[in-house]
Amino acid sequence: MEHYQSRWTADTLSTDPLPPMPWAGHHFEACHFEGLDLNHSDWRDARFEGCTFQSCQLSEVRLTNVRFHGVTFSDCTLNRIRWTTLHSSFLSFKLNQCKAPLGDWEDMDLKGMALKGSDLSGCNFSGADARETCWAESRLRDAIFQRTDLRDADFRSAQEWTINPAENRLQGARFDATDLLGLVKSLGIVVD
Repeated sequence: MEHYQSRWTADTLSTDPLPPMPWAGHHFEACHFEGLDLNHSDWRDARFEGCTFQSCQLSEVRLTNVRFHGVTFSDCTLNRIRWTTLHSSFLSFKLNQCKAPLGDWEDMDLKGMALKGSDLSGCNFSGADARETCWAESRLRDAIFQRTDLRDADFRSAQEWTINPAENRLQGARFDATDLLGLVKSLGIVVD
């Protein structure tokens, strides 16, 4: 297993080259990735601990059996990611101000995660354990919530969400008092 502790940016890439793809079995610890185009790359069986990704292009990255522990994605593009293929142990990461539409999060353990200020339009969260998850300022247009455990989740300042209270667990979830249309829409109630 290759082990790395480095900082890679678009400006320094030629003097400090990234390891060649695929990153199968590589271990990245306290690494920083900034401004890189890693679209369609293969990270199968890699491990990332305490790493940050800033302003990176990461659409359709292959995450089969990848481990994230203490990883932060900020201002990244993460289109069509199959998050469900991540290794379930040592899974902790944050999204902050990311574009991450059309992702598959079905049946995942997202308890206590921060998915803040991100575009999560069209994502599938069916069956996920999203207790205590923070969705603050995220766009959730056409996101799918079915059989999702959203107890104590924070939807304050989240936008364009629709959640059927009959199909999801919502005890203790927090919403803006002025924006409850997403809860009644599925019930056929019209609020003017």
